[in-house]
Amino acid sequence: MAAITAQMVNSLREKTGVGMMKCKEALVTCEGDVDKAVEYLRKQGAAVAAKRADKEAKEGAVFVGSTDSKSFAFELTSETDFVSKSDDFGKLGSDITEAIKANNAASLEEVLKLSVGSLTVAGRIEEVLAKIGEKIEIRRFASTAIGANEAVASYSHMGGKIGTVVKLAYEGTPNGGKEAVQAAAKIIALHVTASNPMALDESGLAPELIEKEKEIAKDQIANEGKTKPEFIDRAVEGRVKKALKQFCLLDQEFYIDSKKIVRDVLAEEQKKLGVSKLVVAQFIRFEKGK
Repeated sequence: MAAITAQMVNSLREKTGVGMMKCKEALVTCEGDVDKAVEYLRKQGAAVAAKRADKEAKEGAVFVGSTDSKSFAFELTSETDFVSKSDDFGKLGSDITEAIKANNAASLEEVLKLSVGSLTVAGRIEEVLAKIGEKIEIRRFASTAIGANEAVASYSHMGGKIGTVVKLAYEGTPNGGKEAVQAAAKIIALHVTASNPMALDESGLAPELIEKEKEIAKDQIANEGKTKPEFIDRAVEGRVKKALKQFCLLDQEFYIDSKKIVRDVLAEEQKKLGVSKLVVAQFIRFEKGK
């Protein structure tokens, strides 16, 4: 059998756009015949995958899942809505969900290396891509560990258009046990789904966003021309604080009762549960294509 050189592998990679390991496998199988290796890759669908790599995947779905020790969400994208609603796409999302449940993965890179039968998650994605001829990828992934005094609720909205995970931490023994805390987490998860907060409170907001709101407030006040120069800074500060509340989960108006903010709802749930503390420890919200 002809020796497979790095130059041969690179040449095949340039022709097909397929990864180096796959190109080497093709050359070994085809005993160094580059033309046969190209055909081999085409039959496997790998070359199709390469051709789709520069396509934009705007459709898809968000998948959420939980075990006793963790909860997670990931966005699986496709080029068309038709594919995202297909059985192949749904099965792929289910397979990836089960792989994450069965293993520990802290990043998207680690998720792609998880096993799905005889393949990795990355290999399973390529397998489906080759079958349907459309780009598919995991756009993002996030997870949270569940501790002893923590409870999580996950929620999938409109068949995966939005996926939300909310983790509550508590102190004390809750009335109704951990399941009751999970029910409280579900209430907050529904709000997060509906209201799309950017952070838990102001400390979690990006400095760029705060500066942008300050600029907007200054321009508004200047255009109104009603504030004396010595009071402008104070007026800007007050207006910015009010504007930032819409981005902060705890300060948002509760989605089904605008007379309350989320902070009030948490206090009510804490009293109902009979615990000494109830806080939102973390939330994840993925919206398809955003």
